[in-house]
Amino acid sequence: MGKLKIRVKPKASKNKVERMVDGTFKIWVKSPSIKGKANKELISFLRYITGKTVNIICGLTSKNKIIEFEGREEGFIKKLDKRYK
Repeated sequence: MGKLKIRVKPKASKNKVERMVDGTFKIWVKSPSIKGKANKELISFLRYITGKTVNIICGLTSKNKIIEFEGREEGFIKKLDKRYK
């Protein structure tokens, strides 16, 4: 299982991913952060991009999160980079 730190921006105009200078990812989702809607959309969006099962293991109520996913970090990051440069 791989882990990755991300920062989520809810209520965006569209879903997108950006890699920050420090190597973390900023992910925009359309849903608001009410009743876990943004978290659900984040998980769904990452599954769509990478084809991997994703779980939020830290930061359920924070914009800063740690996610866990199947496979290695390198492969997951490559899919994020390749799809959304």
